[in-house]
Amino acid sequence: MAIRDEAEQLIKDLRNKIDELIEKAKDASGEVREEMEETIEKLKIQRDKLEEKMDDFRVKNEPKIEEAKHHLKNALDEIGKAFEKMFRKGPSAEEMKD
Repeated sequence: MAIRDEAEQLIKDLRNKIDELIEKAKDASGEVREEMEETIEKLKIQRDKLEEKMDDFRVKNEPKIEEAKHHLKNALDEIGKAFEKMFRKGPSAEEMKD
């Protein structure tokens, strides 16, 4: 699983946990409900910060990732061509005698 997928899954899990706490808080009474609501608000703030950091990371790094993919694809193409040339000519080929 990619790091981005893992991070998105963590945020999804956090949302689900917050939703569970909200449901439990509805059944709680008085002081317990207040504590749960405070905890829920803190979790929401943390979730929002995490989502913001993920978005920033994605915006800053997506072009770099695409550029890296492009360069990797070109490198793989060149390696593939070199292998084809090497295996087509064999070890006794004129170019391999250097």
